[in-house]
Amino acid sequence: MRILVIDDNAKLLAELGHILTRNGHSADCIDNAAAAVVMLGSSCYDFILVDYRMPEHDGLWFIKNASIPRHTKTLLVTSYVDRNVIKQMFNAGISGYVVKPFDEKELLMHLEFHSGNQMNRQNVNSGEI
Repeated sequence: MRILVIDDNAKLLAELGHILTRNGHSADCIDNAAAAVVMLGSSCYDFILVDYRMPEHDGLWFIKNASIPRHTKTLLVTSYVDRNVIKQMFNAGISGYVVKPFDEKELLMHLEFHSGNQMNRQNVNSGEI
Protein backbone atom coordinates (compact mmCIF):
# COMPACT_ATOMS: atom_id res chain seq x y z
CA MET A 1 0.00 0.00 0.00
CA ARG A 2 1.03 3.58 -0.50
CA ILE A 3 0.89 5.57 2.73
CA LEU A 4 1.31 9.27 3.52
CA VAL A 5 2.56 9.95 7.07
CA ILE A 6 2.18 13.45 8.54
CA ASP A 7 3.80 14.23 11.89
CA ASP A 8 6.05 17.02 13.18
CA ASN A 9 8.24 14.53 15.11
CA ALA A 10 11.20 13.71 12.83
CA LYS A 11 12.22 10.64 14.84
CA LEU A 12 8.71 9.18 14.66
CA LEU A 13 8.49 9.93 10.91
CA ALA A 14 11.74 8.05 10.30
CA GLU A 15 10.62 5.09 12.43
CA LEU A 16 7.20 4.86 10.77
CA GLY A 17 8.78 5.10 7.34
CA HIS A 18 11.14 2.24 8.24
CA ILE A 19 8.35 0.06 9.67
CA LEU A 20 6.07 0.58 6.70
CA THR A 21 8.83 -0.05 4.16
CA ARG A 22 10.00 -3.16 6.00
CA ASN A 23 6.45 -4.49 5.81
CA GLY A 24 6.14 -4.00 2.05
CA HIS A 25 4.53 -0.56 1.89
CA SER A 26 5.59 2.64 0.20
CA ALA A 27 5.70 5.57 2.66
CA ASP A 28 5.97 9.29 2.02
CA CYS A 29 6.72 11.13 5.26
CA ILE A 30 6.20 14.86 5.75
CA ASP A 31 6.42 17.09 8.81
CA ASN A 32 3.64 19.63 8.26
CA ALA A 33 0.00 19.72 7.24
CA ALA A 34 0.23 22.48 4.62
CA ALA A 35 2.92 20.67 2.63
CA ALA A 36 0.95 17.44 2.97
CA VAL A 37 -2.09 19.08 1.34
CA VAL A 38 0.11 19.97 -1.64
CA MET A 39 1.68 16.49 -1.72
CA LEU A 40 -1.75 14.84 -1.66
CA GLY A 41 -2.75 16.90 -4.70
CA SER A 42 -0.04 15.28 -6.80
CA SER A 43 -0.03 11.70 -5.48
CA CYS A 44 -2.49 8.91 -4.75
CA TYR A 45 -2.46 7.12 -1.38
CA ASP A 46 -4.25 4.13 0.12
CA PHE A 47 -3.79 5.47 3.66
CA ILE A 48 -2.95 8.70 5.42
CA LEU A 49 -1.58 8.66 8.98
CA VAL A 50 -1.94 12.14 10.45
CA ASP A 51 -0.93 13.55 13.81
CA TYR A 52 -3.34 15.94 15.52
CA ARG A 53 -1.01 18.40 17.26
CA MET A 54 1.44 20.03 14.87
CA PRO A 55 2.80 23.58 14.58
CA GLU A 56 0.98 26.00 12.27
CA HIS A 57 -1.85 23.63 11.24
CA ASP A 58 -3.23 20.64 13.12
CA GLY A 59 -4.58 17.35 11.82
CA LEU A 60 -8.15 18.67 11.71
CA TRP A 61 -7.01 21.54 9.49
CA PHE A 62 -5.37 19.00 7.19
CA ILE A 63 -8.53 16.86 6.94
CA LYS A 64 -10.68 19.91 6.20
CA ASN A 65 -8.29 21.40 3.61
CA ALA A 66 -7.02 18.31 1.79
CA SER A 67 -8.79 16.80 -1.19
CA ILE A 68 -8.74 13.23 0.09
CA PRO A 69 -10.08 10.69 -2.41
CA ARG A 70 -12.99 8.59 -1.19
CA HIS A 71 -10.95 5.34 -1.37
CA THR A 72 -8.16 6.73 0.84
CA LYS A 73 -8.44 5.79 4.52
CA THR A 74 -7.23 8.32 7.10
CA LEU A 75 -6.08 7.38 10.58
CA LEU A 76 -5.44 9.89 13.34
CA VAL A 77 -2.15 9.04 15.09
CA THR A 78 -1.91 11.01 18.32
CA SER A 79 -1.04 11.08 22.00
CA TYR A 80 -3.62 13.83 22.49
CA VAL A 81 -6.74 11.93 23.48
CA ASP A 82 -9.73 14.23 23.80
CA ARG A 83 -13.23 13.00 22.97
CA ASN A 84 -14.22 16.29 21.33
CA VAL A 85 -11.16 16.24 19.08
CA ILE A 86 -11.72 12.61 18.13
CA LYS A 87 -15.40 13.34 17.43
CA GLN A 88 -14.44 16.34 15.26
CA MET A 89 -11.92 14.21 13.37
CA PHE A 90 -14.49 11.45 12.72
CA ASN A 91 -17.03 14.05 11.59
CA ALA A 92 -14.39 15.43 9.22
CA GLY A 93 -13.83 11.99 7.70
CA ILE A 94 -11.17 9.92 9.47
CA SER A 95 -11.57 6.15 9.46
CA GLY A 96 -10.03 5.49 12.88
CA TYR A 97 -7.25 6.42 15.28
CA VAL A 98 -4.14 5.01 16.93
CA VAL A 99 -3.02 6.33 20.32
CA LYS A 100 0.70 7.01 20.85
CA PRO A 101 2.75 5.28 22.02
CA PHE A 102 1.97 2.20 19.96
CA ASP A 103 4.02 -0.69 18.69
CA GLU A 104 4.58 -2.00 15.19
CA LYS A 105 2.12 -4.85 15.61
CA GLU A 106 -0.64 -2.49 16.72
CA LEU A 107 -0.04 -0.13 13.79
CA LEU A 108 -0.12 -2.97 11.28
CA MET A 109 -3.28 -4.37 12.85
CA HIS A 110 -5.00 -1.00 12.41
CA LEU A 111 -3.90 -0.79 8.78
CA GLU A 112 -5.08 -4.34 8.17
CA PHE A 113 -8.44 -3.73 9.83
CA HIS A 114 -9.14 -0.51 7.96
CA SER A 115 -7.94 -1.86 4.62
CA GLY A 116 -10.04 -5.01 4.88
CA ASN A 117 -7.05 -7.04 3.67
CA GLN A 118 -4.73 -9.54 5.28
CA MET A 119 -1.28 -7.96 5.39
CA ASN A 120 2.21 -9.42 5.76
CA ARG A 121 2.93 -9.92 9.46
CA GLN A 122 6.50 -11.19 9.24
CA ASN A 123 9.21 -9.27 11.05
CA VAL A 124 6.67 -7.52 13.27
CA ASN A 125 8.24 -6.03 16.40
CA SER A 126 6.35 -5.35 19.60
CA GLY A 127 8.51 -2.48 20.89
CA GLU A 128 6.71 0.83 21.39
CA ILE A 129 7.16 3.63 18.93
